[in-house]
Amino acid sequence: MEPIKVEISKNTLNKMRKFYDSQMVPFEDDTILLKAHAIGCDVVVDTSLVATFTGQNAIHEAKHWSRKLATRIKKAKESNEFCKVHHIGAAETGSNDYLGPLCVVACYVPQENISFIKDLQIDDVDALTPQEIVEYAKEIKSKVIFSLLVLDNSHYNKMIDSGINQANIRARLFNQAIVNVLQKAKTTVEFKVIDQFVSPKTYFNYLKSEVIVVKDLMFEEHADEQYMAVLAAEIISKYAYLQYFASMSKSLKMKLIRGNSAAVDQVAADICAKYGEKILRKVAKLNFTNTKRVNAMMKGK
Repeated sequence: MEPIKVEISKNTLNKMRKFYDSQMVPFEDDTILLKAHAIGCDVVVDTSLVATFTGQNAIHEAKHWSRKLATRIKKAKESNEFCKVHHIGAAETGSNDYLGPLCVVACYVPQENISFIKDLQIDDVDALTPQEIVEYAKEIKSKVIFSLLVLDNSHYNKMIDSGINQANIRARLFNQAIVNVLQKAKTTVEFKVIDQFVSPKTYFNYLKSEVIVVKDLMFEEHADEQYMAVLAAEIISKYAYLQYFASMSKSLKMKLIRGNSAAVDQVAADICAKYGEKILRKVAKLNFTNTKRVNAMMKGK
């Protein structure tokens, strides 16, 4: 990953020493004035007063000490300039489906491939047929660097049982997927966007116990409509979900239905009737209200 270098003043150096006081790292090199290890970022200041930031959160840390960098990033965000440059986007599929897994994907789109994804002219992801999702995913996967995380129902339910709500689970998966992509991309990525599902404050509060947290994020609703990396992430996450769902249907020898409607309740009840009620823990998200309805249906039989 490319380091970010910023020229600083002696006054800024003194402020950095106070700020990173508890994160200082010992050094013996005479050419170094400061060395610290922040969350997701190593900070080094040399005798020429050049601060070097390295790691997933390099930009997040560097912009605190460079007004020029902070201003440039702010202007780029306000003008949507970064939609045209390489960036990372993250999205998920499965959070509203009673049956099936939760699939989270983060994508890095190199600048030269942004136009390729845009030229696919995907206006409404939710309106795509399963076959279209498969075809688009196969085209997009070769043009991006991505990380796919699939949380099956057994592990999902264990996390829910331990007191972790779904939004918390999603935040952890989003963060890990983005960390994975940054490690794969091996380049500094200024702009990272996620399809917003909670406020930024709540999102980062969920991640307070994580070792590495990617902090310089943009939270946007309907992000897939303007950010190609988010669009790519959504397509690939839907593709992964469809693959998993098809495998579930084959294993259960039943036609499954997506969503959380009454029709899904009936399918879940049929699964229970065929394999026993304990099977729900493996195929469904038990914290959904569907579970109560399915249990009532089973008692009525």
